Amino acid sequence: MLKLARQGVYWTIQGEGALVGEPMVFIRLAGCSVGCPSCDTNYAFWRECSEVEVAAECLEQRHANNRARYAWVTGGEPTDQDLEPLMAALWSAGFIPCLATSGIRPVSADWGWVSVSPHSPDFWLRRGDEIKVVPMLNGLDVAAIDFSSTSFRHQYVQPMAGNRESLAFCLDWVRQNHDWTFSPQCHKSWGLP
Repeated sequence: MLKLARQGVYWTIQGEGALVGEPMVFIRLAGCSVGCPSCDTNYAFWRECSEVEVAAECLEQRHANNRARYAWVTGGEPTDQDLEPLMAALWSAGFIPCLATSGIRPVSADWGWVSVSPHSPDFWLRRGDEIKVVPMLNGLDVAAIDFSSTSFRHQYVQPMAGNRESLAFCLDWVRQNHDWTFSPQCHKSWGLP
C-alpha cells in the first residue's frame, strides 16, 4: 500500500525542467525523511491506496483531461516508499512513469524519467535525466556541490520563487557554467499545483 498526500492524484501541466509544458498526471506521495523546512507538501492528511488503485486514478485523470503520457511521482520523498509495484502498474496502464526525488537513495533503472533535485551537497543519486538545483532552498549551497561525478542529460538551476538573491545566483551560475540552463518554476506563475 502507498501513502498518498492530501493532493493525491491530479492532472496538471509540468512547470519545470525539460518536460515543461507537458500535460501529465501527478502522484503526490506522503511522508519524507529529508525534513526540509520549506516543504510544500501537507502531511497532516493522507490516505492509503494500492498501486493498482493509483494507476486507475491516473487513467481517470487522463480520460477526464484527454491527454497525459507521463505519470509524475513526487512527494515529499517518494523513495521512502517501495515504488517498484507502482512503477510497474503505471507502465501497465500505458504511462511513462517519472520519478522526482532528492536523490537520497538509488532507484531502479526502469523509470521512464528520473528528475533529481538535491537538498544537500551529499546526495546519492548522481545520474538521471535531469538535475534541478534550487540555490538557497533549505540553505542549499550549490557552489559547494561537486558535480564532476554526475551524469544528467539536462542540468537546471532554478531560483526560489520571490527570492531576488536566489535569482541573481542562478543568472550568474548560467553565465559561468555553460552546460547549465536556467529553469523557472513556471507552474507557480501560472497558478498551477
